[in-house]
Amino acid sequence: MSGEDFVWDAAVVGCGPAGACAGRKLARRGFSVLILEEHREVGRPVQCAGLVTRRVFEAVPAPECVQNSLTAGELVAPTGRSIEFGHGTEKAVVIDRSLFDRRAAELAIDAGCRLELGAHVSAIRRSPGTGFVELLLAGGRRRHRARLAIGADGVQSAVGRAAGIRPPPEMLPGYEAELSGVLGPEDTVRIVVGREVAPGFFGWFIPSGGGKAILGLCCEPGPLSARTYFERLLGNRALRPYIGSAQVMRYYCGSVPVSLAPRSFSERLLLVGDAAGQVKPISGGGIYTGTRCALMAAEEAAGALARDELSEEALAGYEKRWKRELGMELRIGRRIRRAFVGVNDAQMDELVRMLDRPELLALVAARGDLDAPSKLAKLLFRKAPGLLKFAGAFIKSLF
Repeated sequence: MSGEDFVWDAAVVGCGPAGACAGRKLARRGFSVLILEEHREVGRPVQCAGLVTRRVFEAVPAPECVQNSLTAGELVAPTGRSIEFGHGTEKAVVIDRSLFDRRAAELAIDAGCRLELGAHVSAIRRSPGTGFVELLLAGGRRRHRARLAIGADGVQSAVGRAAGIRPPPEMLPGYEAELSGVLGPEDTVRIVVGREVAPGFFGWFIPSGGGKAILGLCCEPGPLSARTYFERLLGNRALRPYIGSAQVMRYYCGSVPVSLAPRSFSERLLLVGDAAGQVKPISGGGIYTGTRCALMAAEEAAGALARDELSEEALAGYEKRWKRELGMELRIGRRIRRAFVGVNDAQMDELVRMLDRPELLALVAARGDLDAPSKLAKLLFRKAPGLLKFAGAFIKSLF
């Protein structure tokens, strides 16, 4: 089945969690599936900090990947004032992202997928009347053919280019590092905000257990690079007690989409995960949303393959389905993020001060949800209407 003349039912481009989940589900339905991964090793380079809720194990049952459990959070304002919440039940976990990706790939292989490493897809062609798409590998010397292609290949998706779909229009550069030798409690994630820290987003300090942590940030593109802001974050006075003399073990960098791609489907082509912009705009997390959408894509693809109806119209149900489940959260999240981009440091300090009330901190601790942050935002705005002074017109209209 590995010959170039064989036509696979589905070719999945990218073997991150979303691609592996889509491939596994299709293979379990009896379809032949090829997964093409551009890197020589699944899970490398690491793509994110690995802060998730246990809901991700619904798509990839791999609880053995948990490195640390987090029960509390601390928000640090530009002046250094901070508020803490939680210290009760688990709110999130930190996973070994590389191990998680490998486990997702192993499950896909166990289901019957064929995985090809070091396979960078340089172009995809759809030839009318052939009944398949042709995927050309880098150098043009090798090719694969499939009835359907699923793009799980990131924000600059080759599958998206083949479909004529522009990448998500809003992307934030990010920079982070794994630290060893950190100090302090390991149950608390710390978020640092401010124009001098990370304009347009925030910095994070996430303990991953065993004296290790992930320190990083995303920011809006501008005259200063994400790495420059990261180097400032290393010396941040609020984090100094925890970083101490910690050592950087490795660096990671990349871009995080915080808006949706114009479409997630075309004739014989589907996009999932970062390629479709299926990322939570408030937190920048995409594992849960990406894997959920990948499973929906596989279900829609299975029906279309079984009917041998792979036109754009036949695949449109995928986008309708995932937007029904997750679209509202992503849209509201993006509006909330954009509303607060214009908040200056003085206003951010005032916002943190307004949140520093026992009943509001208790609400955050009780109702905070990493996978649905807009729900908490609604509750906070209703409990403390004064917060609306920082919100845009759209956000105010929700209440």
